[in-house]
Amino acid sequence: MKRILFVDDEPHLLDGLQRMLRPQRKEWHMSFANGGEEALALLETGVFDVIVTDMRMPGMDGARLLEHVQERHPSVVRIVLSGHVEMEAALRVAPVAHQFLSKPCDPEKLRAAIERACDCRAKLNDEAIRRVIGAVGRLPSLPATCASLLSAVQDPDVDIARVGKIIEQDVGLTAKVLQLVNSAFFGLRNEVTNVRAALNSLGLDTLKQLVLSVEILRTFQPPPSYGSWLVDFEAHCRLVAQIAARLPMRHGLASTAMVAALLHDTGKLVLATHLSAQFEMALRTAFEERLPLYTVEEELTGTNHAQVGAYLLELWGLPEAIVDAARRHHQPVAGQQPGPGLTILAATHVADALAHELKENLPPEGNSGFSLLDMDYVGALGMTDQLPVWRALARQAIEVGV
Repeated sequence: MKRILFVDDEPHLLDGLQRMLRPQRKEWHMSFANGGEEALALLETGVFDVIVTDMRMPGMDGARLLEHVQERHPSVVRIVLSGHVEMEAALRVAPVAHQFLSKPCDPEKLRAAIERACDCRAKLNDEAIRRVIGAVGRLPSLPATCASLLSAVQDPDVDIARVGKIIEQDVGLTAKVLQLVNSAFFGLRNEVTNVRAALNSLGLDTLKQLVLSVEILRTFQPPPSYGSWLVDFEAHCRLVAQIAARLPMRHGLASTAMVAALLHDTGKLVLATHLSAQFEMALRTAFEERLPLYTVEEELTGTNHAQVGAYLLELWGLPEAIVDAARRHHQPVAGQQPGPGLTILAATHVADALAHELKENLPPEGNSGFSLLDMDYVGALGMTDQLPVWRALARQAIEVGV
């Protein structure tokens, strides 16, 4: 059974949760803690899948509790269930909470959030990998990006378009902004899937606080040996996003596809930082033996960067279309078969494969055996004849520079 720990300092609220969730007793083993200290004691006595905590509690508040959980029990999914939270508190809890729900919470919404967290947790079989990802509160950002962003938000005349352009060039900051804007802290009714809409919803003043807070800008980095790789990584993600933005898609999908393409390789950042030795070996083996990186990763770690990245983005509550594109961008046929036309997943897969073709200087036919383009999938889309057009669009993207 899934083990869920609920934490609140008000006994009547815990009683209300017990009554509200009574139908889940056959599926969940639920524990209830009256405050942070009691919660930490319970965590030491057993293994839990998810912790759901209030934010405003005397003594140890929700942010401090989740800091301890992240450090001592990093594989536990961390959810905040709270009423009104001041911005200062929101900034403190943002790096350590995976998802945010607001009080009063509809029972079905709470159940769905917990079930999604548990299902996400179960998708990776390796407990060590789960612990690695569970400890991640934010993704690394290039120092140059942080410097540009800091300079921009300190300019009293800066506009949102300029800030959005900077953030869209950075994988980690894009992921964090989307995580925050889709959280219950900001009370938005509609799902936000692109940076410009996020910034328009948040407003520049709120964005400045988010960006200037040490929780956002104090980033972790892969070892120094990854310096040049990190630059190449960011360049590749930007190129894939630019190619995806140029591909013909149904109206309304292009902006989400661009974000999905930018975030598709998020898992590489996690592996490079937390499993650096294995990831470096995977990079070297893939290069020397001319193999796709994700297949080498699976041999060395039991998983790959696509699954790792999707796991983290799903934990953060990002839209399912973005999570799915990250998870399946190398193996798009695994799952529901596509309909006609380019979906967000299809655009991400095609853009990533074409970006690799350009980098490797492969012939258009991809007959070197190294192309990542899944021709069976393209055929299922009914768009094989569009490949020359797509390749021309990809060349345009790299020619104008990204």
